[in-house]
Amino acid sequence: MTITTRPFRPDEWERFRDFRLAALQESPGLFFNPHAKEAAFPDGHWRSTLENPGHQVFGVFEGEALIGLTAAFTDEGDPSGATALVAMGYVAPGHRGRGISHLFHKATLDWIIGQPQFRRAVVSHRASNTASRAGILAAGFVETARTGPWDWPDGTQDDDIAYEYLIP
Repeated sequence: MTITTRPFRPDEWERFRDFRLAALQESPGLFFNPHAKEAAFPDGHWRSTLENPGHQVFGVFEGEALIGLTAAFTDEGDPSGATALVAMGYVAPGHRGRGISHLFHKATLDWIIGQPQFRRAVVSHRASNTASRAGILAAGFVETARTGPWDWPDGTQDDDIAYEYLIP
């Protein structure tokens, strides 16, 4: 079956929410936010995430089945608004190892490059997530920093590795 990546429509907020919460529950060590924190977000948070013009959330689909997720946000840490933050990268366990991260990195970078305010994109992952590292490097990001150790939602400690992609 064909695998595609496309932005979520605003009316798909429940599907997005349910998949994101399932990802946080299934793989708590991959994300900074714990499941309980995001499960407490009101419905309006999920709706506004899909409606905000400063970012884009993508689903990865095999046919109609949602199998992955990624997003690009305006990085709140950059007051100039010129940095995009790539986040929420997740592929469901039964679909990992198939090169799907290539699709979602392409989708996010294409969207970021198409937004005139962005001059760079940043992304990070926990040091032990070697699959994420491989996908990030293959997409053209360059490692810029290692910080930590951090306390991750799965109860472990690990460093966080940051990367940058300069917009041509």
